[in-house]
Parts: sequence; structure tokens; C-alpha cells
Amino acid sequence: MDLEEAGEAVRDLREFGLLSIGGGCADEDEESESLIPHPVDFARVKVLNPLQRELNRTQALADELRSNLDQLELATPSRHAHCSLEIVHELADVRRLITGFADECGEEALSSQPGGARLEEVLADSMDRTVRLLDRGVRMRTLYQHTARFSPATLSYVDLVTPLGAQVRTLAGGFPRCIIFDRKIGILPLLGDSKGAVIVREPQVVAFVAEAFDRVWTTASDLSPEERKSDRAAATSEIQHAIISLLTQGESDKRIAQVVGISLRNCQRHISHIMKSIGARNRLHAGYLLSKEPFGGH
Repeated sequence: MDLEEAGEAVRDLREFGLLSIGGGCADEDEESESLIPHPVDFARVKVLNPLQRELNRTQALADELRSNLDQLELATPSRHAHCSLEIVHELADVRRLITGFADECGEEALSSQPGGARLEEVLADSMDRTVRLLDRGVRMRTLYQHTARFSPATLSYVDLVTPLGAQVRTLAGGFPRCIIFDRKIGILPLLGDSKGAVIVREPQVVAFVAEAFDRVWTTASDLSPEERKSDRAAATSEIQHAIISLLTQGESDKRIAQVVGISLRNCQRHISHIMKSIGARNRLHAGYLLSKEPFGGH
């Protein structure tokens, strides 16, 4: 070893209690002092035992909490038996519940995340949870909107999880946001609260949402790296046709942007391009022209 490597080794051994500085001269340079080796039992007493005591305390606290929750559940059997919906308003609580449900999931996890590109910090926050799921052999399917194909952060995330077994598809319109674990627990958006969620345990409701997910899944396109370039052109065409469908229904720009999963400015840019391409004077005229002749996507 050179001097730097030896110094690192000494620091590591001292940290584990296998070496100590001898001589009793605290003011001397550590490098000039003698080193006293200690047996493994000494390290076990100094380092491992305190960690074991802390672990025992944590385990005792978890056991006590579990016992208290069990007693609370037994004390309110009638209410719990009919309580299949739980409303959670805090985003931090929602994320903790998702992590907990994911750690207990044993067979299948379904996730629909409309709205286009995912935030980079949200993807990073879900990465560890996703890897743990896939490492256990859980089947994982995720739906995004086509606009996610134009997000570098989302594509990087997909490139990391698909080799581990995850399946990711996209579609033009947004299937409602949801997460389903083992077809037993569903996490749905809370009406009027973008940060909250509803935890659903009612079997009939969860089964209904899961079946709807399955049907939409069959119509979605794989987000595969091999065909991504050609898929982006097809995705752009599908986005335009989704906008046209909503435009002819008289939906506002804001609503169209929300459904398709793009920004309001981007939505207005698409609408302007469509109207210019077909020679429409206004939205009413555009609706008339589009009802007579389909948009070619040029």
C-alpha cells in the first residue's frame, strides 16, 4: 500500500474498533503514534452491539405500534368493515402510502399517468420503488400519453426500467390517473384536489378500474427504444386527431390541452396549424370543414 491507501485503511479499521491510537499523547500527530490492534470481539462490542440495541428498540416500537393498531381495529369492527374508501389530502401522505402498497405488492402493478411529460423529480422519487417491485418479479405496466415521447427525462426513465421487465405504452387521449396493486387496492385522483387521492379497497370498484385499464392497454402503442423515431411521427398524428375530435366537439383550448396532455400554448399552436392547413377562418368554420373532410395531418 502507498501512504494514502494505508491511511484510509487505518481510518476504516479505527471506525470499526479494530485499531486504536496508543501512547496516550493526544497532542501528537496521529501518523507518528503507535497503533494498537484489537480482536474482533472488541469491535463487536464497540460497534455492532450499539447498532443491535438500536435495532431492538426500533423493533419493539414497531411491535407496540402494530399491537395498538390491531386493538384499534378490533375496537371498531363495524366501521372498518364498511370503510372501503379513504381520502388523503396531503401529497406526502399519498406518496408514503404508494411506497407502502408497492412494498407489499406481490403480483401486478398497474399505473396510468396522463398529462404528458413527467417531472424529473417525480421520476427519480419513484425509481427505487419501481426497481424493488421489478426485482421481486412483479409484473408492471404503465400508461403515458403520446406527449411523453417528447420528454427526455421520461424516455430516460423508460430506458432504465424496461430492461428490468417493466412495460410502458402510450396513447393520445389520457386514461384517468390511477395506480392499482394486485387488483386489490386502487389509488385514484381526488376530485378538485390535484395533490390528494382516494384509496379504494372495494373489490368491485378496483376490478372495474383494472378492467378499463386492460381495455385501454390493448389500444396503446409500445414505448420501445427500437421503434421510437417512427412512433413519434405516428404519435404526433394521433395527437392532432385527438385535438381535432375535441375541437369539433366545441371544447375550449384549456380543456383540449388538459385531455391531450400538453401545455395550453402548445395546444393553441396545434390548433392554429390545423386551422391554417384547412383554410378555416375561425373555430366554427374549422368545425364545419373538418366534419366534411378528414384532416390529413400535413
